[in-house]
Amino acid sequence: MSKSLRQARSRSAMLTCPVVDDGLRRASEHAGLDARLLRHPTALRFARYITSAQLGAHELASIAVRGDYCAEQGVEVVRRLTGGGALYLDPAQLCWSLTIPADHPQANGLGEILAWHGAAMVTALARLGVAAKFVFPNDVEAGGRKLGSGFAAHHGDRILLQGSLLVDTPDAETMLKILRVPTEKLSHEGVLSARERLTSVAAILGYTPDFASIREALEQSLAEAFDLRLEHEDEPHLVAAPSGRDPTHIVSPTSLSPDAMKAFVKTAGGAIYLAIEIDADGCVDQALFSGAVQFSPSDLFFRLAEVLRGNRLEDCGKALRQGLAAAVDADLLGFDAGDLERLVGLAVARRSQAERFGLNREQSNTLIVHSPRGDAAEDILRRATVMLVPYCAKLADCKFRFRDGCSECGKCEVGDAYAMARERGMRVVSITNFEHLQETLSGMRSEEVPAYVGMCCESFYLKRHYAFQEAGIPAVLTDISGATCYELREEDLAYAGRFRAEAHLKVDVVEKVMHFVPHIPQSDRPDQALE
Repeated sequence: MSKSLRQARSRSAMLTCPVVDDGLRRASEHAGLDARLLRHPTALRFARYITSAQLGAHELASIAVRGDYCAEQGVEVVRRLTGGGALYLDPAQLCWSLTIPADHPQANGLGEILAWHGAAMVTALARLGVAAKFVFPNDVEAGGRKLGSGFAAHHGDRILLQGSLLVDTPDAETMLKILRVPTEKLSHEGVLSARERLTSVAAILGYTPDFASIREALEQSLAEAFDLRLEHEDEPHLVAAPSGRDPTHIVSPTSLSPDAMKAFVKTAGGAIYLAIEIDADGCVDQALFSGAVQFSPSDLFFRLAEVLRGNRLEDCGKALRQGLAAAVDADLLGFDAGDLERLVGLAVARRSQAERFGLNREQSNTLIVHSPRGDAAEDILRRATVMLVPYCAKLADCKFRFRDGCSECGKCEVGDAYAMARERGMRVVSITNFEHLQETLSGMRSEEVPAYVGMCCESFYLKRHYAFQEAGIPAVLTDISGATCYELREEDLAYAGRFRAEAHLKVDVVEKVMHFVPHIPQSDRPDQALE
């Protein structure tokens, strides 16, 4: 609907919207106030947070935040009532929650309502003198840097919108200590690190506007976007809320046992995960979907998990399709049924991978099967002609630490990997930084390399997924352990090829995987990497 048409509406058609500012509080207090807000068909609440972590409604805490650090430092970790990825919150940010009726004219799907909300943020920033734009699915950026986010969820006959805006420069060091993966969204298209990915209103303007001015700009823009007549409440917390209505329950994901079969898929809307436990008869005993994604209805992942229960693994794909067909009200933002089917397929394949490769369940869960065409891991390995090895697994004092190549001196696992590859006539490349990875994958694509074997941590794969995707080459990647750049919060150094701590290859897994890579005849072998 155009702005002129919206302005032409009579004031009687506008929704009365009480507004409160609950100020700076602990995250747990704000979570309770957001739940209370859902008692109102239309209401707007502003908030500022003492340093904390806020999980999306459907995320696993073990994936999103560094729980040990948060516990040691007394940092609260709460779950919001909308989806999406985890946020680092501190007093330098302004946050808000807005409820509107589910039949609101702008509420035609999560994507559209988030676009309206994002446009309102952009308009508010323009009022402050900041040029910004909305970026799908839910971010607002200025100069390619993230400035704020928005999230939405259906709760019965209400829609809850939540947003955050970086008023002043965030404490990047603390943020990186709190968030386990500075989510895959914190770096894309070559941005080096979280420190360079984020900006703030103060950084752009050269001074820090007062929060009252920013709040006023947001109020005005949100009122225009959603046809609201704002009424400021004298008392905090919307104490006049009608009684007898509880907010729709969010089914919060909790981790399954370490023996569960696990998989993940990176989508445009965020990463989605699945864990499956099977009983003695080989049937699904429990299933758990989770992810940094937004969708409705809010219990969809729970519904799909229930659909899988009791099925034999080979029937899970069919059961999922039936569950999705029955979910006629499903609204998926940035992912689709095909992504969920691929996720189930990857998780189910863990059992056959474990049996075929001689892996235990923990080992099989560390395999990352990058399969653009849906090839099975075993088929990819049969076609692999190249091995990519991370430099961070080399000894810190090795002369090849920051170079392509290896002397195979036997002092680290990298030499073992080189030996296994050379026995099969594979070309081996030590990836020395992210740009080198991009160049190598681009060259392999030009050479029409059919498949490759590699090693990297799950965090790196998620964050740099676009590089693997652009190459379009199937791969089987084995996880690495130890002092990874993500655990040490030094991913910017790793990106530049200056990370000095030593990670470790899972040689036992690599050996079993490489058993399925055939020896390449001498005449068909690719040129070896220069040392």
